[in-house]
Amino acid sequence: MSQNRQTAKESKTWILLLIISTAYIAVFANIQGFKALLPLVQDEFMISRAQVGLYSSFYFLSAVFIAVFSGRIADYLGTKRGLVLGVGLVGFLIMLHSFSPLFGIILILAFLTGTAFSMITPSVNKGVIELSEPSKRSLSMGIVHGGGGLGGFLGAVMLPYLGEMYGWRTAILIGSIFALIITFFIVKFYQPPAKKEDVEEQQPHKKTSSLKSDLLMFLKNKYLLSVFSMGMVFGMSISSVTGHFALYLTRDLNTTATFAGLGLGVFHVGGIVGQPFWGYINERVFHGDRRIGLFLLGILISGLAFFFGLVVSRFYFPPYAILFFSFIFGFCTMGVIAIYFTTISELVSREYVGVVTGLALIFPRASTVITPPVFGLIADLSDAYANSWIILGLVVLIFSAGFLYFSGKSQDRINEN
Repeated sequence: MSQNRQTAKESKTWILLLIISTAYIAVFANIQGFKALLPLVQDEFMISRAQVGLYSSFYFLSAVFIAVFSGRIADYLGTKRGLVLGVGLVGFLIMLHSFSPLFGIILILAFLTGTAFSMITPSVNKGVIELSEPSKRSLSMGIVHGGGGLGGFLGAVMLPYLGEMYGWRTAILIGSIFALIITFFIVKFYQPPAKKEDVEEQQPHKKTSSLKSDLLMFLKNKYLLSVFSMGMVFGMSISSVTGHFALYLTRDLNTTATFAGLGLGVFHVGGIVGQPFWGYINERVFHGDRRIGLFLLGILISGLAFFFGLVVSRFYFPPYAILFFSFIFGFCTMGVIAIYFTTISELVSREYVGVVTGLALIFPRASTVITPPVFGLIADLSDAYANSWIILGLVVLIFSAGFLYFSGKSQDRINEN
């Protein structure tokens, strides 16, 4: 009888985690779908590669500014209300994209959309930590964040197809309506089991420390700071790919916009598979050693960036090979997300998950603000993306080596204490 109750409890947990993942599906279908439409947007507004990269910069610029505050709000509101607020606002703001007469207005809307998006990740992570057992957190985090890859695939494949048929404005309007539908879905179906201890932890009066004191406490943890550096790695790599991959395929490899959207979509499919896979490998093969998992993925990301810059950009490959390379790139590049968020969430008690997630988001988002326009500028200077990939590979390699060195020293000091 008790075994049946345990099985029912686990089934309900997985259902709730899948419902949480729909927030990522809706948001990333719109954000990555719009990025896949950028070749069409570029043609309409006649902008450069560097200007195209500004979209990602503006989107994440606001997210950097309010990351910690959004984490604090997520701790206060709880998972459900945080998701509903974030997804609903993103859907509304993306809808406004479709009516914009100027690219400058789209950049302003991107800034506002990034603000709304900031609510989602802390709420998602909080939900995963509350629902999952410690031995399954990395896998659960990978499955839930894999919703972002699924959404990215749907948006990157479907919206360019719709865009070529009906125009990019109609395509993004359809995407925004999808996000609003998901908002109502979460309102109706996300009903987590009520637990006395969970309810008590979510009460505002339980958190007596100030935000400033919380941040100072986290910033004194040198191992946590070294983990944040890997957040910069995945911010640089993911934003470079998602912000420019469609343009890279159309401009450098001479593919169609539809195929470029498919390539970006396959990149996200790799992320769907990679996040739970690397979470599982981290639990079973590396026995929960997050440090090894993060470093290994950093090296793989660096190697793949070199491969695109030195090989793919210089030699002809058939379309199916390009799609395979896109899959592997997404498999490794987005695979780091689950381990990263699991690591930082495990280093604090549950009532601080939202705040530390917000702090952890500053690092990938800060690199996301800077990297896409620089990545595009390097391509503008040489009229190709090959050098952009090579420089990205060098930077990721340096950061990964630095993480291995400094995290090892921090761990030694922690063990000695």
